[in-house]
Amino acid sequence: MKRYVHFTERAGRFRDVIPPADRQKLLQLVDRIAADPEADSSHLAYTNDSVTRSAWHGRVMVLFVVTSRSIVILEADIYDAARGFNEV
Repeated sequence: MKRYVHFTERAGRFRDVIPPADRQKLLQLVDRIAADPEADSSHLAYTNDSVTRSAWHGRVMVLFVVTSRSIVILEADIYDAARGFNEV
């Protein structure tokens, strides 16, 4: 079942200001998460929390919460030091 996706204000603003190629990767990752949020390509973000997960696609990272009907994108980020984004 594909779930409805919500972005927090911070994640939505980030989505709107990143370069188009990175935005495409981000949206591809979000589509993949929406199709199967508990796939092997994602993992639990914290050991004491069973709903907060994270996933990567290229250098794009997403932290999200899975509910019964929706997915909330809490945080999105790019890790690419060569272009001036966060260093890993």
